[in-house]
Amino acid sequence: MSAERPTTSAAAAGSLAALAVAWGMIPLLVRADVPSTHLVAMRITLGAVVLVGFAAATRQMSLPLGRWRGVVALGVVLAAHWLTFFLAIKLTTVAVALAVVYLGPVLAAVLAGPLLGERVNRAAVVGLGVAVVGMLLVVRPGAGATLGGVLAGLASGALLAAIMIIGKPLSGDLGGLAVATWELIVASAVLAPFAFQAVRFSPGHWPEFIVLGALFTGVAGVVYWTSMRVLPVAVVSVIMYLEPASAVVWAAVFLDERPDLATWLGVAAVIAAGTIATRSVADEEVVGVPEAL
Repeated sequence: MSAERPTTSAAAAGSLAALAVAWGMIPLLVRADVPSTHLVAMRITLGAVVLVGFAAATRQMSLPLGRWRGVVALGVVLAAHWLTFFLAIKLTTVAVALAVVYLGPVLAAVLAGPLLGERVNRAAVVGLGVAVVGMLLVVRPGAGATLGGVLAGLASGALLAAIMIIGKPLSGDLGGLAVATWELIVASAVLAPFAFQAVRFSPGHWPEFIVLGALFTGVAGVVYWTSMRVLPVAVVSVIMYLEPASAVVWAAVFLDERPDLATWLGVAAVIAAGTIATRSVADEEVVGVPEAL
């Protein structure tokens, strides 16, 4: 291991943690009175505009011919993930939506071993089991869960796992900026009809569009994939569990959603599952990641 790796890992982990907490505010914007398809389409389109400009200026848009299939798959899956994610937030409470969606990183941690050759053992499987228990606590009858919201969340979580598994090798080969740029270009093409509808029928929501697109997608995409390039999937998974934790807090403060004790315990179990799933990662691969995560 080179002498520079610990510093790089620490910076990546810290940046990703800050990003996860910031992403926890996304449900506040999604609850605006605008169709989720419009929000997703404008988020991706504006994010792509920002990144294309930056990547072109820094000459980091090159894409080897052999990587086209992976990038196209990543962009299509990304579009589907955000559509189902925003739909879940619209259809149920933030706590329920995030608890279900964030089964995805646990699944990715489990799959990273056989699919990517990363060193993950039984701890990842145990983590998945704990996550399922936590999810059942959150989505139990009377906790604010709806069938549509849970189904959308499950689909979004599975797609999130696919994004992490597909994108990990791409980020290592191409770099974070190139991956973030090209996946958004593909996703914006897929969602172009919804973007046209958003411009036409939701003209009063440009502040939400700009924050979601330029900041939480464009800039955030570079931070995420740059961190993914340095850190193992399991480590990224546990750090990203700061997003649902912070989202539940943001929702309690700003949306007046008041989860009961069982719901809080369920959210805590899902977050703990992410921690358990990373126990198998070698110590040298998690330098700079606080043990409390």
